[in-house]
Amino acid sequence: MSGNKPSAWQDYLDAGLGFRNHWYPAFFSHEIKEADASSGNGEPVEHFRCMVILGERILFRRIDGQVYAIHDQCIHKGVPLSKRPECYTRETITCWYHGFTYDLKSGKLINIITDPQSALIGRHRIKTYPVKETHGLVFVFIGDGEPPALEADVPPGFLDEDLVMYPEGWAREVNCNWRLGAENGFDPAHAYMHRNSPLVRGFKVPTVLGDTGLGEDRGMDVVNGERENNGPCGVRLIRGAGTPLWQVEVASGRTISARYLPDEPGVMQGMIPEVGIWMPGVLRVDPFPAPHIVHFEWYVPVTERTHRYMISWGSKVRTEQEKKGFFDEMKYLWRDFVPQKFNNEDMFAREAMDEFYSVEDGWHRERLFGPDVLITAWRILCSNTNRGIQELPYGAQRATVK
Repeated sequence: MSGNKPSAWQDYLDAGLGFRNHWYPAFFSHEIKEADASSGNGEPVEHFRCMVILGERILFRRIDGQVYAIHDQCIHKGVPLSKRPECYTRETITCWYHGFTYDLKSGKLINIITDPQSALIGRHRIKTYPVKETHGLVFVFIGDGEPPALEADVPPGFLDEDLVMYPEGWAREVNCNWRLGAENGFDPAHAYMHRNSPLVRGFKVPTVLGDTGLGEDRGMDVVNGERENNGPCGVRLIRGAGTPLWQVEVASGRTISARYLPDEPGVMQGMIPEVGIWMPGVLRVDPFPAPHIVHFEWYVPVTERTHRYMISWGSKVRTEQEKKGFFDEMKYLWRDFVPQKFNNEDMFAREAMDEFYSVEDGWHRERLFGPDVLITAWRILCSNTNRGIQELPYGAQRATVK
């Protein structure tokens, strides 16, 4: 390791592929169908989900309503089973190359079509992954041993029974490391970038240029839930608790102002949100994009230079009519508008940072400023509370950062 890395967040710098032994969302529940009874060759692709998460290839299949996950690689020659999935029963998958057949629930090798008497049968298995499905998402545990409760790896309130999630979230793969996504989402000064977004302009949302004077005793709360009660770990920002900047003189005679102020007539009310970033990499913004909606976004590592950006929205409703109204509002207004007219700017910024951090030693060359106190608090929290660093698979070498 290079000796010039700040030891306060060493684990964070090493976590290019994320943190091991944590729960991550893989996809939305509606994106995987129930398995057919028996179809052999040509299994419909919608009956599987094949994902790369933290560098690991994982194949998912729904059987009798429950989702199961196995490592997407035959033990014989290492080909991905998902390249041409063959299922002769609902509970098994057969490798298209030589007929190695596995039980999808246990991963156990139960037959080899081209050598039915092989001594390998019953003695080997593919790795399986624990799966939990809730609030419209399928979560997978990437790690070893008994997983912790899901509550420890989602933001506070996400699992509340009265929080109804809109079932069709939004996802996209972004070309940068997951840490750039997490820090962008939680950056208290990046509101400046959003001041002219179509969402801000179209709905007259008061948006500060930035917040200064932040610290643990002012606008920032560091939560080590695992130390206290096996709960989530994160850093919270209370917007407006520092010194909000609504107008700044850039140079003599030139002033930059926020487009809308909270006390202006006609602006959207109730939109000073609490923003929190939680292990292993999920943002909670309450409220957003409207006063009755909670916004969640995950930054799931795929490779060291890509992450899966997933967004879901929830609302606390009391009646079926309110639930229908929330679903209609998401479907016809926010579901596409928010990512395309607001979060698109975040994705643009993240990908613009990629080369600096991935190639040009940006983790050491960056020059942090006052509002980045929240970013460094997040890095330190990650380094102190993670359950392991995800390594590159199968002995691959990571480039040394000097």
